[in-house]
Amino acid sequence: MKKYREFLDRRSPKGIQVTQPVSGFEWTELIYPDVPCFMRDGRSFVFLSSDGPQVGYLGRKVRTRRLFNDKKPRDRVLITFDGRFVYYTEISKRRGGSVTLYRKDMETFRSEKLFHAAGKLPGTNLPAAAFSPNTVSSDNLRLAGGMRLGDGKTKDAPIGIIVLDLDEGKTRVVARDHDFINPHLQYCRAPDLEASHDLMIQMNHGVHTAGHRGGPPSVGRLVGPPSCGGGDAHVIRDDGTNWRDLPWGRDGKESLIGHQIWRGNTRAAVTVMLENLDTSYGWADGTRQEVVAGWPVKASRRAHKGRLTPGGRRVVLSRGFPHARFCHLNTAATGLKFALDTFPVFDGERAGMQIYFGSARDERSPLKFTYLLNSQNTFTGKHLHAHPILSPDGTMLFFNSAISGMRQFYMVTGFE
Repeated sequence: MKKYREFLDRRSPKGIQVTQPVSGFEWTELIYPDVPCFMRDGRSFVFLSSDGPQVGYLGRKVRTRRLFNDKKPRDRVLITFDGRFVYYTEISKRRGGSVTLYRKDMETFRSEKLFHAAGKLPGTNLPAAAFSPNTVSSDNLRLAGGMRLGDGKTKDAPIGIIVLDLDEGKTRVVARDHDFINPHLQYCRAPDLEASHDLMIQMNHGVHTAGHRGGPPSVGRLVGPPSCGGGDAHVIRDDGTNWRDLPWGRDGKESLIGHQIWRGNTRAAVTVMLENLDTSYGWADGTRQEVVAGWPVKASRRAHKGRLTPGGRRVVLSRGFPHARFCHLNTAATGLKFALDTFPVFDGERAGMQIYFGSARDERSPLKFTYLLNSQNTFTGKHLHAHPILSPDGTMLFFNSAISGMRQFYMVTGFE
């Protein structure tokens, strides 16, 4: 693997190595940080490429394998938290439309059909062809996704959270609200039975959408103004009960950025917070974007008090870090090791999204940050974000960059 010192500078740790693990593709890119991508061995992983989704097998010699041998259009692939399976859907618009869900075993590479619906989703009056799951439960038995519930004419119509139960072969709408646009749905990764039913949902208060039945709505405004208090995040059971709030934002001082994730395999979550009056969305010099962890707490569905929710517990993980400008984040399985990028920062020599490694003694301690490198992504040109991720054991970090002129991902080792 070719080494890339172009990302490093005098602040980078000694012994750090940056390599490009795969080559031969016009472009490659990592899967978004809130979506799992690693297989059972904790080293091989799924990535995106100009030749379709691929599996990369790390070793002395890196191997790649196409995830699919055909080139059928597929909306997205979902890797299970345990790395055993990949779930994917195939949509047909013929004869009223249909959706078929498959599961691929990542050891045998054999696929099996788990679910099919034509016309309407069973248990609802919603179009089957508009169902696009975003996340799989930790027991691999349920999938969830968001869907517009409007009549195709009404503005700001509600968006429903749809859960498919594979044992029952039925779907149900477990929650609905017009602020559920772009909900970043994520099942909890904790392995115990009760936690496997928990869904984290983002709400963007103050959004506006145009009428459009099924699928992604036409968005007039994705993020509300500061007077709307900013977005917040909630946790519900996937039968629609046990509504909880996460203690972030909605206090007039801070606002949810929308990059929240579960904190590894725990029942805590973590996010990046904007200053509420920062209408630059993190761009303005002198603003701070803090990393904050929190635990879900029982709350009223109508309250939306965020940080002010009674009984809320949280930890500012970036406490004491000067000039915090963090943007995206990802954790190892323990939730005590982090990969983070920043908004584009000019350090006097180069501009770009900087990459940090963070670690904590326990869930209550702030992170110790180690600067690693500058990805040199500036949101211009290829509009590529670094989107760093960690391997489950926290020993390998991966990030995107367009430093070569085309988007590619790179691997970092030797940073601990």
